Amino acid sequence: MTAPGRRRRGRVVVVAASVAATAAVAIGLALHGLGVGRGGPALGTADSVLAAEVGRRYGGMKRLLFPGQPEISVAEWLARPKDRPAVLVDVREPHERRVSMLPGAITKEDFERDSARYRSWLVVPYCTIGLRSGLYTRELRGRGFAVRNLAGSALAWAHAGLPFEAGGKATRRVHVFNGDWNLLPLGYEPVVTKAPPASGS
Repeated sequence: MTAPGRRRRGRVVVVAASVAATAAVAIGLALHGLGVGRGGPALGTADSVLAAEVGRRYGGMKRLLFPGQPEISVAEWLARPKDRPAVLVDVREPHERRVSMLPGAITKEDFERDSARYRSWLVVPYCTIGLRSGLYTRELRGRGFAVRNLAGSALAWAHAGLPFEAGGKATRRVHVFNGDWNLLPLGYEPVVTKAPPASGS
């Protein structure tokens, strides 16, 4: 006979898996509606067109998946008052971060390990375009953090002409998740790598 506690835990796992599957379907449908999955931009597309596409896709995802979540633009981040501590949090996967990160950013794992330190800080998550960081913004708001999603995220950073960092040095190499998301302007090198398989697979 199975102990009641085990049955409850099993139900929680099933419910959590169901919620994750539902979220994945919702995200997939949202991205399809935005035209993602139909190929990246044509070679030679003007930077202004690419920047507009970053804004269009980010705005569509925000409306569908994390409406009402506060955000901050790259320009607002750069012009923010310096008397309040603030931190950029990279929520991308390790293989994406290895290519480059925004200067001064920390990983989501580092943030979570010492989250109490950032209770009074402005926390600004980012990812490739702002989808994953938008969902994380919603989570952190629920936990009481002062948080703003970086609108357009790494792609918007590149369109502002700003450098990225890898190994303590400036770089123009940027992981773009996959070919559909290569909306980088001229002068930046898109990188697409896959996550390594989980150990034991």
